[in-house]
Amino acid sequence: MGRSMSEGLWRHRQRSALRAIWTVSFFFILLFTASCSSGPARKAEMAARSDSLDAVMEREFLRASFLDARGDHPGAIKGYHELLRRQPLNAALYFSTAKAFLSLGELDSARVYAERCAALSPSNRHALGLLADVSHAMGEPKRAVQLYGKLAHMDPGNTELLTWLAMEHLAAEQPAEALSVFQRVLSLDPGNETARSHVLLLQIRMQRYPEAIASLREMTKGGNGDERLRLTLGGLYLRTGDYADAASTFREAIDASPGFIPAWLALFEVSVRSKDMMSFRSDLLSFYDTLRPALPKKLELTRFYLSESVSDSLYRIPSRIMLDETCRRHPESAEALMLRGWARMRADDLGGALRDFRAAVPLDQKNSDLRESLVSALLVSRQFSAAQRVVLRARRDFPSERLRFQILEGYVLYESGKARQAVPLLEQALRSRRILERRELQERALSTLAFAYDTMGVPAKSMPLYEQLLVLEPGNALVLNNLAYSLTIVGSDLKRARQLAEAAVAKEPDSGVYLDTLGWILYRQGELKEARIRLERAMELEPLEPEIARHLAELYRAAGELEKSEAMQKKAEELELNRALPPTGS
Repeated sequence: MGRSMSEGLWRHRQRSALRAIWTVSFFFILLFTASCSSGPARKAEMAARSDSLDAVMEREFLRASFLDARGDHPGAIKGYHELLRRQPLNAALYFSTAKAFLSLGELDSARVYAERCAALSPSNRHALGLLADVSHAMGEPKRAVQLYGKLAHMDPGNTELLTWLAMEHLAAEQPAEALSVFQRVLSLDPGNETARSHVLLLQIRMQRYPEAIASLREMTKGGNGDERLRLTLGGLYLRTGDYADAASTFREAIDASPGFIPAWLALFEVSVRSKDMMSFRSDLLSFYDTLRPALPKKLELTRFYLSESVSDSLYRIPSRIMLDETCRRHPESAEALMLRGWARMRADDLGGALRDFRAAVPLDQKNSDLRESLVSALLVSRQFSAAQRVVLRARRDFPSERLRFQILEGYVLYESGKARQAVPLLEQALRSRRILERRELQERALSTLAFAYDTMGVPAKSMPLYEQLLVLEPGNALVLNNLAYSLTIVGSDLKRARQLAEAAVAKEPDSGVYLDTLGWILYRQGELKEARIRLERAMELEPLEPEIARHLAELYRAAGELEKSEAMQKKAEELELNRALPPTGS
């Protein structure tokens, strides 16, 4: 019966002294009851013997109890077993034995003796309490709930028992029942902060927000309650869409403690969620004027809002407001201008991005990231000659990062349609020993060189580079797609090409380019129906891509739909012509 105890016996340890005292009294009460149950004649005849036996039993029981109290639980159990051999129906002895096994952590044995004790004395609260403790220790919260429920029924005003019952409901994943019991505790003891906290947490957990709000308002009534309670209350208002009360609550917290930054941040969140940009700007200025945070703190907050804006469009305007205000207050900050430049690029404000990057470069001549940001903006603006001039200057200004800007120059040449000029630079970079120490540079050089070879129509040279890239980054969808397409052009391994293309589409199912590759492979394998589905979807996603139009034209021709084929071929030629127009600034 020796299963080990799996968790701390917090209730048992807390009540061990009470158990020991009660065990002695329980034993003597039962012993006295048993001795008095005989008839008068029998009682008179056995008086001397009974006195002698009682004294022996008392000494042996006390000896076992002292062993138990000193921690010699095996010795105590041995003594209790000897006593049970003489009095097999003594509930107190079963209680003491169960308690000793519980202290040892032998839970199966503890349960056997505790259940025997409860069966012999079913109305005894201590026996039920011990059995409940054992059930808790054995990880049987539903059984413990039943037992503590019986105990609470016997003593309905005992808030300690009710608290244990509520905790067991929580352990049994019964939050509604736990909430009900904690509320009973509060009705009996309105000042019980533990119960009040549990009530609030359970109301929030069960999304009973109006009830949770009422609880918090009671806790903060008359200006009582700390900043955190107000913050929680405001958060509940925000969660329920009650923006006015949320803002009011956060402002109360700020008035009480102007330096409480979480309340300021929560107030900003109200304006973000309610799309009230006037309030956002006003509160942001108040925050800056009140706390006067240093520039690094402002930039830290701004970067957080920028990162949030990537996945949540609600943060885009607030992040721009932060950037504009930071740049206005700190016109000498190159980092603030660089952040705003990147935000403007993402918003397709290329002119604004270029102005910011160009203004930032003189402020921080040693910032190589800033120089690369300017090159990126020039490339997106298709100002290839200007981008190349900036790169050449950067190669001189940053001799320790010459390799980085050499690879960037190769990329600028590739983007400007000078793939043949890019190849020697990139091949030289890949022969450098230093590139093995910079994996990100190695990946850039390999991918740009592979693209250049593809543009030059040399897939035999690009494919080994893609294979190297897949070793460095096995799940790269672009590399999977490009290698698949190169294999298709060569026609060497359509089966593997299909596997690679399917993997790319699985990673980015809404990529028209990847769907085109898979569709073209399916066409080459003779699966016209499946190919048509992929290619037509690719055309929907990328209507300006001439390669997709050419593939569809050939598929329609193979399907005998000549008019559709001719129309799609004409569209492909028009798209090619538009793409061939010289870019501005080249």
